[in-house]
Amino acid sequence: MQKIYTILILSLCYCTTWAQYSLQGTIIHQNDSTAVVGATIYIPQLQIGATTDANGKYRINRLPKGYYTIQISSVSYKTILAKADIQSDQNINFVMESTSQTLEEVIVTGSSTKTIIKESPIPIVAIGQAKLLQQSSTNLVDAVAKLPGMSQVSTGIGLSKPIIRGLGFNRVITMHDGVRQEDNQWGEEHSIQIDEYSIDRYEIIRGAGSLMYGSDGLGGVVSMLSPRPVEEGKITGRILTNYQTNHRLIGTSVQISGNKNGVTWHLHTSTKSSQNYRNRYDGIVYASNFSEPFNINGSIGLSKKWGYSRIYFLRSFQKFNIINGTRDSNGHFTTATILPDDSTGTRTVTQEELKSRSFIPYNSQELINSKIAWSSLFNLNDKASLSATISYAQNRRNEYGDVTRPWQSQLSLYLHTYYYDIRYNLAPTTLWEVNVGSNGMYQQLDNHGFQVLYPNYNLFDNGLFIFGKRNFEKLKISGGIRYDSRTLTIGKLYIDSTGNFQVTPQGVNSERFSGLEKRYQNISASLGGVYTINDQLLIRTNISRGFRAPTVPELSSNGVHAGTFRYEIGNLKAIPEVAYQGDIGFTYENKNLYVDVNFFQNSIRNYTFSERVQTQNGTDSLVQGSIPVFRYTQGNARLRGIEATATFNPQSARWFSVTQNYSSVFGENLSASSEDGKNLPFMPAPRWITQLKVSKDRWHSYFQNLYATIDFELYQAQNNYLKAYNTETRTPGYQIVNIGIGGDLTTKRRQTLCSVYLSVNNVFDIAYQSHQSRLKYLDKNMATGRTGVYNMGRNISFKVVIPFTSN
Repeated sequence: MQKIYTILILSLCYCTTWAQYSLQGTIIHQNDSTAVVGATIYIPQLQIGATTDANGKYRINRLPKGYYTIQISSVSYKTILAKADIQSDQNINFVMESTSQTLEEVIVTGSSTKTIIKESPIPIVAIGQAKLLQQSSTNLVDAVAKLPGMSQVSTGIGLSKPIIRGLGFNRVITMHDGVRQEDNQWGEEHSIQIDEYSIDRYEIIRGAGSLMYGSDGLGGVVSMLSPRPVEEGKITGRILTNYQTNHRLIGTSVQISGNKNGVTWHLHTSTKSSQNYRNRYDGIVYASNFSEPFNINGSIGLSKKWGYSRIYFLRSFQKFNIINGTRDSNGHFTTATILPDDSTGTRTVTQEELKSRSFIPYNSQELINSKIAWSSLFNLNDKASLSATISYAQNRRNEYGDVTRPWQSQLSLYLHTYYYDIRYNLAPTTLWEVNVGSNGMYQQLDNHGFQVLYPNYNLFDNGLFIFGKRNFEKLKISGGIRYDSRTLTIGKLYIDSTGNFQVTPQGVNSERFSGLEKRYQNISASLGGVYTINDQLLIRTNISRGFRAPTVPELSSNGVHAGTFRYEIGNLKAIPEVAYQGDIGFTYENKNLYVDVNFFQNSIRNYTFSERVQTQNGTDSLVQGSIPVFRYTQGNARLRGIEATATFNPQSARWFSVTQNYSSVFGENLSASSEDGKNLPFMPAPRWITQLKVSKDRWHSYFQNLYATIDFELYQAQNNYLKAYNTETRTPGYQIVNIGIGGDLTTKRRQTLCSVYLSVNNVFDIAYQSHQSRLKYLDKNMATGRTGVYNMGRNISFKVVIPFTSN
């Protein structure tokens, strides 16, 4: 630890005599040569940038010698990618073209120091702050769930888990500012504990082709990034407010950032609170409310010609009620209660409780996530670079599920995660880019509740990788190989006098699980290429091999999970999954049309999933009278699908565009012994999303970046579901219409005073159930005959963002 502190101090104080230069210029509009105000000029390799002033001028200082990719972007304009060879002070001007659709171009995740999306053989999609503000969402995952290849397993409106190409849970790696986020891995109702308002950009890697962050991302990687450092000599910030009508959500966020002489800092805080949501069939859905009482995160660091070094910190606090869906004979929601004779029973929920924002002391969750991380990049004298990240995170999960013991944690999980990532980026040439590195984590779980679902455990992951890119005239090849080792030590389980599992001895003959020590190791690899046929058309292909070791829940679960209302049984004989995936696709782009299509197949050996346990007479096995029993099992699986996007944005009418997205994935259990068991669970239904958009970059002297959208979402019926043991049921198709409108109010010098975003989701208040909603499997409403709880009805979201800047 002393060495770590020494490195940290040296990184913040490190200085050199390298020469440094400046990049400056002017950015103007193509149509009338007027200044483009507020455009962002960004250099991904150095993570520095600038914005244009009222005259369209920009300047970036303290640039070391080098060959850089420059990204120029602005709302309502087409992104520009340019190259700059900085050997002296440079003056470069740019001309920007209006467009109604802006594509995120450069990413910094998963392949090397930088990657241009169109040049990556691994399918990648990115979404920035402008698009995030224009749409309505209720949580972090909901914000990106409609991107091609993405979906979500949800438990109401507050709890969502990301699904990529039909794979989720521990098969999707989530990253936050370069650090693995490990707080959402336990159950189906566990979400990512990151403040939605704090995220500036998402980068989604689809498939197992990313070797940089671990072998177990068989589905892909979701990377969440905080705002980039602001330009030298400025202090900027914003105040955001959000109100949503359906569940009376109130959200507020304040962030402020500064950069003085290369000392950068950022601070963000927010709060969010909602009531219960409603829909046409269920009315107000009891226990669907959530709250984020106080979130805070930020960073402080140094950006110099030698690179940068930053310390990140975070603390999030979230509270969720858990929907159980029980109702009386009249269809009114009920809740547990203690009867006059001190026995337990149920009672009908009052109108005051339906409209309340309070939390149930025997059916809710409280989540606290704390993290501190140090991340640095050092530019070496030979144009190579070295990056290092270390972090510590503590995730505290308290689940309250016993009416006789209010506000006592039935499950209380304390997860400690230490993460490291070290990479050496060889000096790039015109032909080669090569990265070598190692990353991994040490985890420790401690139980503090009066019941135990998973034993205490210690886990150590370590991975070594090498990744490279080779450029030919029209062909770009990239690939790499990774070796991973996992050591897992699981503690013992004991049973107490009430039949609950504990992690401490409960007397003679109380041991029920003797513990387990396992070591897993394997190789992952990826190889792909992008071939440019001409200026408009390119094709790409990628093959990969991934491996995922069994998790503690899959191995050793043995108890009632309060949040999912099911009894889970692990599989001690589980062995690692091994996945072989192939991708092939193409991108076509001319001045009027953009088309991107991807086909994939993922074959997974020893695929792990849970299925209902049946009694000998074929009925559901139940504990405590009503809780179904699920057991983890394995088999060979195959997933195949298509992702396609087409945007028509005519050159003669840049103010108008129409975009069509399509996503589908079909999962098969190749080891199924019956027709009813051939489909994998939690597969998203095929989906079509059509968006019509009109925009205007400027209108008179006081308005800019105006837009209006209408979205048509069509979800086909999910007829390919896991019928065996009543694990899943068919989900009918449905259609939803959303609309949005917004823009910036500016001064005469086109400086933004505020931005307004209005969106209406589910305009016609359609009652529907998503196939990946866990609520569709709750109890039947005896008054209507409908099973489960339906998704949210019509919801109007209103956002106001007030920016501020100071020199």
